[in-house]
This record gives sequence, C-alpha cells and structure tokens, in this order.
Amino acid sequence: MNHLIDKLQKLGLSKRESEIYLALLKRKEFTAPEIGKMTSVSRNKSYEMLQSLVKKRLCTEKYKNGVKIFSSIKPEIALQNIISTYEEELDEKKKLKEEFKEELTELYAANENISDSLDYIEILTDLGQIRNRWLELQEGAKLEILGFNKPPFAVSLANNVSHQEKVSKKKVMEKGIYEFSEVSSNSSLKDFLAVTEMYVNIGEDVKVIDVLPMKIMIIDEKITMLALNDPVSMKPSITTIIINHPDYAKTQKKVFESYWNDSLTLTEFKSKMKNLLQDS
Repeated sequence: MNHLIDKLQKLGLSKRESEIYLALLKRKEFTAPEIGKMTSVSRNKSYEMLQSLVKKRLCTEKYKNGVKIFSSIKPEIALQNIISTYEEELDEKKKLKEEFKEELTELYAANENISDSLDYIEILTDLGQIRNRWLELQEGAKLEILGFNKPPFAVSLANNVSHQEKVSKKKVMEKGIYEFSEVSSNSSLKDFLAVTEMYVNIGEDVKVIDVLPMKIMIIDEKITMLALNDPVSMKPSITTIIINHPDYAKTQKKVFESYWNDSLTLTEFKSKMKNLLQDS
C-alpha cells in the first residue's frame, strides 16, 4: 500500500488524498465518517480531502437517503484526469505567457541600458583571482598602461615580464614607477635594477621613487586596478579594487603624472645609489 501512496504522491496528490483514494477503490460507496475509520486521516480532514478529490475528478459525490456518499472514479479515468488537470494548467500558463510577454519585454527594454550603481566596481581578495584578472586586463590593453609598482605582487615583476612583452608588441604605451624603499643592500639593489632594466628592454618607460602611496594600474584611461594598505595596520594588502570608470581613471592618471614628474630615471637612480653599487 505504501508504494502505491508514494506513486500517487509523485503524480501530485498529497499523502492523505492518496490514502483516501486507495480506500475508495476497495468499496463502491463510502460516507466521510466511514473513510475516517478506514484510514489514518481524521474525520474532519477526511471530508476536506474528499472534497479535494472531487475537485480533482478522482471521486464523485451524491446524496443517498439524505447522506452524502462518495465513490471512486475508475483508475484509468482518474489518472487521465490528473494528467488532464496538469495539461489544462499548462495551457493556461502558456496563454498567460503570451499575454504578458509583450508587456514584460517592454519593461526589460526600458531598463536594459540602466546599469546598477555598483556595476563598475569589482572587489577581489583571492590571490589567484587577482593574478588572473590582472593578466586579463593587461592583455586587453589597447592604448596605455600606467603603473605604481610596489609589493606585494600577485604576479612577481620577473614573471610578469613575458606577459607584458606581448602587450609591448601591440604598441601599447607603458610607463611604470617602481618603489625602491626596500632596497637596502648591494644584492637587493642589483636585483631591483635587473628587474627594472628588463622592463626597459621590452619597451616600458621606467622611473623610480622612494615610496609610493599605493599599488595602482591605469589602463586605457578607463580601468583602474588598485590595492590600498590596511587602514589599521597600514600593512600592504592583496585586497584589490577594479573600477571601470573613465572619469575615475583620468583623475588617477593626473595623480600618476604628478608622481612621474617627481620620480628618478634609472640613470639618476643609479647615480644616487652609486656608493651602494660599489660596495662588495
């Protein structure tokens, strides 16, 4: 019996409706109180379920000697009635779909060009995502890339050279300012110069400065990618914000140009660090 109840439930009947319909199949006629005795459904609920089955065309009701009598409809007809009900509901929904389609399409079209106020802001905290997003933006550059370069790096400067070289071959103008505040020894200075000279060799215009306020890349006067120090600890953070907004990018470009004017060329930097370079 339980497996029949399960199957009827899969067709859309409730457990109580299924139990009562199976009970109706066992005898030609039942009253509501009799159904209550034949099943686990209470008398009050039995009447409610019987009315539901009548509505779904799985049983009939009639009066006999002033008493309401319920009888099951043949299974083949009852099952088809269940399917027919679904088909009728589906036809009604299809009709409503056609009625509403034009109105909904008009509403969508009216708002299609209105973007969410934060659509142009993207926040990344995963190092892998930051790396992939940077390489994607760098590869997609068409006009210029301007950068404040300071640690930590999602992609090390040495590893990024091959990626940037591909961009250089597309005649994209590249200008980078590199922070040297962590250069404190002969070996670290030589490493710093080796990396920056690699970028010069692939066509980037390079300058050097003691300290940069933040990590920032400005692409095609449109996209700004930046990472700010933690405001509490003031330690470098990998949390990266990407802002796709021309006005913001152009404003940041003005900041870049100001720092660019205050920065040293590699030749000037080498001259300044001459004593450290001569140390063995």
